[in-house]
Amino acid sequence: MLHCSFLLFAFCFLLFFFAPAHSATIDRIAAVVDRQVLTVSEVSQLVQLRFFTRAANTSDDDYRHDVLESLIAQALRYRDVERYGAADIPKDSIEARLREIAGRFASPAEFAAAMQRTELSEEEVRALVKRQLQVEAYIQERFAPLIFVSNEEIASYYTGPWSAQRRLRGLPVPPLNDVREEIRALLRSDRLQSEVERWTTQLRARANVDVYAWR
Repeated sequence: MLHCSFLLFAFCFLLFFFAPAHSATIDRIAAVVDRQVLTVSEVSQLVQLRFFTRAANTSDDDYRHDVLESLIAQALRYRDVERYGAADIPKDSIEARLREIAGRFASPAEFAAAMQRTELSEEEVRALVKRQLQVEAYIQERFAPLIFVSNEEIASYYTGPWSAQRRLRGLPVPPLNDVREEIRALLRSDRLQSEVERWTTQLRARANVDVYAWR
């Protein structure tokens, strides 16, 4: 009886002693992209860092969902990047993106506090930024040269939605020639985004993507 009591005490002691350390390592799966696991902690880290831009009036859960979807898309896109060779990103570009992310906070101290909460090192954050920029560079190289915007399309957009939006906001409507290149860039950006979304949809259709959080 005494022997059994001692064993029970020893078991409870070991359970109490090791449980906290063990539970700290447990993480929940947010999504699986083929064999690549994306965890809830990864999403939370990028939410804390405001790594991806947040649309106005977005709830916390909706923002976490958006971050997870961005991570899934990036995981899918990066496979193509690796297949064709990832671009070498200059350090200046990485630092510029880091400053952009830091600028989403009210002060450098708030950004530093967010970094500390994520428990990510500066080098780990730079690696995340580098991968993001490599995907963006690949998109510019692969899709941007294929997009053409004609002067007729610019004129149509100018006389339609562009001028209407200006008047709605109480702004003057300058001559077309003064804003032609601005409108061309806007239309190119919209079409590039549409191409990227179509490409990502195709990549996702060919992969096994299971989402377990913020669906």
